[in-house]
Amino acid sequence: MLRFDHRRQRYLAAGEREFMRARQFCLVALLAIGLSACGSSVDRVPSDSSSKGPAEKGRPERVPHDPPESFTARGAVALPPEATAGRTNLLGDVRDLAVALHRTSAYVASADRMQTVDLTTGKVVAVARPRAEALGEDDDATAPLVSADGSLVVTPFVTRQPGTGTQSPSMELEVVATMPETGKTAWHTSLKIPQAWAQRDNSTPEAHVVGFAGGNVIVTVYTGYNAATAGIDIATHQVRWTAQNIRTRAVTAEAAVGVDILSGFGPHPQVGAPPPPPQRELGAQKKKR
Repeated sequence: MLRFDHRRQRYLAAGEREFMRARQFCLVALLAIGLSACGSSVDRVPSDSSSKGPAEKGRPERVPHDPPESFTARGAVALPPEATAGRTNLLGDVRDLAVALHRTSAYVASADRMQTVDLTTGKVVAVARPRAEALGEDDDATAPLVSADGSLVVTPFVTRQPGTGTQSPSMELEVVATMPETGKTAWHTSLKIPQAWAQRDNSTPEAHVVGFAGGNVIVTVYTGYNAATAGIDIATHQVRWTAQNIRTRAVTAEAAVGVDILSGFGPHPQVGAPPPPPQRELGAQKKKR
């Protein structure tokens, strides 16, 4: 027997009315400023200018604190509107934010830019953009990824290269690496997406930065019918290898795990394998006899 829940219906209706009156959703990031901590005192660590890297010189000395025991909205700052653009439903629920955090910075990705935000002030420190025309909507963007050592922030963009002469326009996966906190662009790398993808699937590809492994940053790009994964050398910024038809989900230093999209109907099997040999393009791999 089905029973209508009047209280839930009234709650949902009230929530929708409140949202329509507000007409604007503001996302805030909470900072642990002036909060209670585990210890009773804070010791300042002596500075050692010789141990600081190039990125740390000339900056105020950081003071370590004990982990906070609670958080409060006091001192909250608003993130740029792109953080929730296209990601908020009528009830105000937000899904799949394309935001990464590192120390006191937030990295907010949208279809055509990545903004570095200082969470102590709420100000946008820098904006990184792809060199080519970005495709897709803001809610197609995926979160940037910060390297484990905090030296790079990597953001993927799907872009379109204009056609020249008899050549038609093409799509590319453009990977942009920036410096943490300053937001300064460190390097760009582009990978051509085969034109056959557009002939089979009219949707804009989606791209993810999966992880870092063996001196490479691993990126994957896919549609409903196509996929490819590539490893980009962090030092040389060159594509070291590609794996066709694999949408990668996770990587370690020795292996990658992903979905084989050409497995036919039904659930796609998960596959795990070491990275393939070096290859420079997203073209078809030659089979070895």
